[in-house]
Order: sequence, then C-alpha cells, then structure tokens
Amino acid sequence: MLLCHSSLLPTIYKEFLMLRIFVISSFTLLLSACSNFEFSSNLDKDNFSEYFKPSQVTVYEKSQLAGLDYTFIGAVEGSSCQEEENDRPADIKQARTNARIRAAELNANGIVFQSCLTFEADSSCISNIICYARALDITLPEQE
Repeated sequence: MLLCHSSLLPTIYKEFLMLRIFVISSFTLLLSACSNFEFSSNLDKDNFSEYFKPSQVTVYEKSQLAGLDYTFIGAVEGSSCQEEENDRPADIKQARTNARIRAAELNANGIVFQSCLTFEADSSCISNIICYARALDITLPEQE
C-alpha cells in the first residue's frame, strides 16, 4: 500500500503545482486588468501633421510652370546648420525640406528653388547651407 501512494505523489504534486500557477497567474491578470493604467505616447495628431508637412508641397522646376496657373505667395528659405563638432554636417536635403515646411506654413502647394548656398564656418555654424525658394499656390488642371 505504501508503494502505491509513493508512486502517485509526483502526479498529485504536479497537479497541485499547475493549479497553484493557474490561480496566481489568474489573480495577477485580474489585478492588472482592474488597475488604473494609462498609456501615453508621442504619437499625436500634431506630430503627424508636422512630420508630413513637407509632402504637402510639390517641388517644381521653372520650366514646369509654363503651362500651369499659379500665384506667387512669398519667398521662403530653409537652412541646415552644424552647430557642434559632433552634430551631423549641414545637408542640402535638410535645407530644402525646411524650405518646404516654411512653404507649407504659408499654405503653398508648390515650390521652386532658386539656389542653395554653402557658407563658411562662423560663430554660430561650423557648416551651413541655406536654400532660397518661391512658395506658390498652383491650380492644377482637373483630372478627367
């Protein structure tokens, strides 16, 4: 009879252990589901609007404006400045993107770049690129 009980002991212990784990995990899940937990993130509408702002402005060449109906809104500029030695060097792509952001803030939907200039190091920037452009409101022909 003693042999019979000793052979069942590991099986009973496993069942007890599994039941104990189930009860503890269920209790933990129940407590965490009822907690007043808030999730905050930097993903909000303003960040998305700011991130996609340059895509609202199409870059045109002067020659492409010939057949289009457009209105000059204003002159814009964008700059890229390397302020510290360990910063990224000034980049023409960043300067052009910043000009597109400024054009979008003027409610322009088109931009024509006039020139981009690279400046020598000075007290504020180790390297500096500034792009000058015209912000335009372009009336696109109706698509049929």
